[in-house]
Amino acid sequence: MEAYGTEPAPWSRPVRAQAEQLREQAGRLRASAAAVDLPGVEGTVWRRRITAHAERAETAARSLERAAEALARHEEVLAALSRARRESGGATQIE
Repeated sequence: MEAYGTEPAPWSRPVRAQAEQLREQAGRLRASAAAVDLPGVEGTVWRRRITAHAERAETAARSLERAAEALARHEEVLAALSRARRESGGATQIE
């Protein structure tokens, strides 16, 4: 285990990475929407659809970030419990 308070909890890292990937995907989608060059209503419809996908990706990224923060808090609690148990001479793992 690593020192807590300096780094995100290990379980939160892949969740944060996924959130970042979704943010990047949203950026690419927004760029794609801006690049749609179809005229008239058809172009507008495509831009709106692509933008809606970008918004959903951003919403999912925010949800994942909140989940990562919750995981980090839980990991900190578990680490504190493990330290307290170790310091009291108790077992550090449940078998």
